[in-house]
Amino acid sequence: MNRVNSVTKEDYVDKAERIMKYLCRVITTSKIRDLMAQVNELYNDIILESAEILDEKYVEAIKHLRVKMIYDAGRDRQERLSRDEMNNPKLVNGKLSYFFNETGLLDMVTKIGNSRKAFLEYCRYFEALVAYHKFYGGK
Repeated sequence: MNRVNSVTKEDYVDKAERIMKYLCRVITTSKIRDLMAQVNELYNDIILESAEILDEKYVEAIKHLRVKMIYDAGRDRQERLSRDEMNNPKLVNGKLSYFFNETGLLDMVTKIGNSRKAFLEYCRYFEALVAYHKFYGGK
């Protein structure tokens, strides 16, 4: 498995497809859609901005998005795993932590900073992950 560290507008779709082929069964549809809803909330505001440098309120909201993701991963660690999942060392910190590590979503959200372009690329990648989750029959 190849962990994703970064994406570009040229490769984000291919990377999302490759990673969701094996991660589609790790994260539930409701969880990935919940995460996407949080991202879309920001997207709907930021897409209307014309400046490449994001206003401080958006930078803070992106930082808070990361906090929410970390919190969700912590909550997920407390959920019960099936017998097969318990035997999988990759899931020792929970399914959501594994998902974030493999997709690179937490690292990428940290690197957005105040860049509108970086945020929009992040959104496109996230949307591609959701699409391939659905395509490959995520649970």
